Amino acid sequence: MTNEPARAPQPFRLRDDAREWFKALYEKDFRIGFDAFYFCFMAGIATGNKIQTPNSAAPELIPYFPDRYAPRKQVLVALFLTQELEDLGIKMSEKKDVHAKIKKLLDPNSSGHHLSEEGVKEFNKYAHGGFEVLRDEWFDDRPRSLETFLRIFKQALDEAIAKRRLAEVVASKP
Repeated sequence: MTNEPARAPQPFRLRDDAREWFKALYEKDFRIGFDAFYFCFMAGIATGNKIQTPNSAAPELIPYFPDRYAPRKQVLVALFLTQELEDLGIKMSEKKDVHAKIKKLLDPNSSGHHLSEEGVKEFNKYAHGGFEVLRDEWFDDRPRSLETFLRIFKQALDEAIAKRRLAEVVASKP
């Protein structure tokens, strides 16, 4: 086994329209661009919504988890991996399939986030899809204050998680 040098990680990307939608929060409350990305990603993961967005419409944001998010990067990556496996219908008991998919999505030699190129692309798709959930389903208008945004976001996130749990229970019944 060779010790490969760390590779420059692929960047997280935030859609231009998401940047515009969060404009008021960028001006007053968000300290870094990753804040908007995080909320978009969480909405995408909670709803299972992901979409492809061309790189030309989603400029590079940052190629690693910023300091504020670094302590939770394992949780974010675990949420991502769990959702990807669920999307593919792979159960955790299917160890070979789980291992094969995780091997495609992770790269231990990638500094910053340990995601492979494919992993970052898929991770970004959840943020892109999550933005559409925020804009089209969870909010009537773009956010103007952080307090109102967080209140509505938490309520919608809790509802999305509850819907998924209910769907899991119904699916598990014979």
